[in-house]
Amino acid sequence: MSDHAPAIPYAAEVRRKALHLGALVLPAGMLVLGRPTAALVLAPLALLAVALDWSRVRFEPVRHLLHTAFAGMMRPEEVPPLGAPVVLNGATWMCVASAVVAAVFPPGVAAASMAMLMVGDGAAAVVGRRWGRTTWPDGRKSVEGTLAFAVTAFAIGLGVVAWPGSGLSVGACAAGAVVGALVEMAPIPLNDNVRVPLLSGLAMWAVQAAGQAL
Repeated sequence: MSDHAPAIPYAAEVRRKALHLGALVLPAGMLVLGRPTAALVLAPLALLAVALDWSRVRFEPVRHLLHTAFAGMMRPEEVPPLGAPVVLNGATWMCVASAVVAAVFPPGVAAASMAMLMVGDGAAAVVGRRWGRTTWPDGRKSVEGTLAFAVTAFAIGLGVVAWPGSGLSVGACAAGAVVGALVEMAPIPLNDNVRVPLLSGLAMWAVQAAGQAL
């Protein structure tokens, strides 16, 4: 989404990002439950989210229910007509990403990668659309929004660093925040709710592994 060509009203964008903050229960659960249990809980949640997105383009009652509750916060491309090809909305992508990172990364890295997405992406959208003045060369995102992502992602990452037993270092946290901000800004043809935690998580895991090897 461009900071300067909004697809949904600013107030709806704020509500959408508020849901991201509510979803912080997912990374918190990764830290509390540990890797195997978190993966077992998040995998069915991701499958349920995908099933609901499939159902809303196949069955009118499901479509009516979900769109009545959430259509105001969905982007136009997330609201296909009945009978159209299935389109996953941002929340579904987030559930899928949570299940994947919980399965492949240590709990500290997995939790930080999702928390950075939820907080950083929200900050980037809100700050970029309200105060963004300088755009990146492709004109899609603002420099101010990207900086907001990096700063807030690092801040929430420090919370994971402080969590007893997370095993996450400050250096890894910084790497994840910077990579996450750059990946969120880059025009990569993959939903940012997936690409950001996967690549920021990979950066944190690499820094952690390098530190242990020294």
